[in-house]
Amino acid sequence: LFFTFIHPDTMDVPPSFQKMAASRGTDQPGAVPKDTVIMFAIGGYAYSLKPNPWHWLTSREAAERMAEKVAKWPEQYGCDGIDLDLEEGAGARREAGPNMIHFIRRLKELAPNMIVSQPVYGYPQVQAETDVINASWDEEGNSQGLADSIGLMVYEGTQALNYVKNYANGSGQWQGFPIKVNAPKSTILLGAKGSSSSSTIMKLARAAVDDDILGIMVWYASVKNGFDYAPFWDASTREDSISGYKQAMQLFRQHMASNKAIDVVENVEDNAIVEEA
Repeated sequence: LFFTFIHPDTMDVPPSFQKMAASRGTDQPGAVPKDTVIMFAIGGYAYSLKPNPWHWLTSREAAERMAEKVAKWPEQYGCDGIDLDLEEGAGARREAGPNMIHFIRRLKELAPNMIVSQPVYGYPQVQAETDVINASWDEEGNSQGLADSIGLMVYEGTQALNYVKNYANGSGQWQGFPIKVNAPKSTILLGAKGSSSSSTIMKLARAAVDDDILGIMVWYASVKNGFDYAPFWDASTREDSISGYKQAMQLFRQHMASNKAIDVVENVEDNAIVEEA
């Protein structure tokens, strides 16, 4: 679950985030299921336009100090990671990308198990996002220990599938293309509008399974009986969408269970070979 959004000026975790995260695994009505990954999203479109700049991205020292604060969030507030939604505005500043890299590197030093997700547009157009992607992988797809995943902010129909290549094969695009590296497809999330039809959702889910893509990033689903600022987009109020996401989750679970079974068989075979030797 992506909890949106933390204000980049204060970087305070809202009480609602704290309460929802604390509900994980309690089995209470409305609680977060026990095995759910919780990500705190920082920024967003509006908070990238103002404040501009984000004060902790104006220098390496400020970025690293903020990393020291954020590294405590899993223990303090129960999250598993953060989503760095630095978009046009603050994300266009020349110093933002390099200092975000300093932020992530220091964060990983202090909390190596924290997940860092970098959302992007289908076409790379925010300099800070591009800087983070180019620093996080190399042309062979090797992780550089910074961002762990990429979320495609392309939400209409199945259009996100058209943009996977921009990040999975960035070095293979035309000369001068902003992305210079190749992130593994298994690190990329396909964007989906919350109110997508069940057929669209399943097309995305099947494509993710078939092409070893990480999964689907839904924008958005509101908390039941909570604030809903764009009902047309909301997954929580459309039964067909809810049905589609349940079917997709079932498909993903079956796929993961199948992969685990294959791993077990391979391990047994490997052990047998070692014993015979």
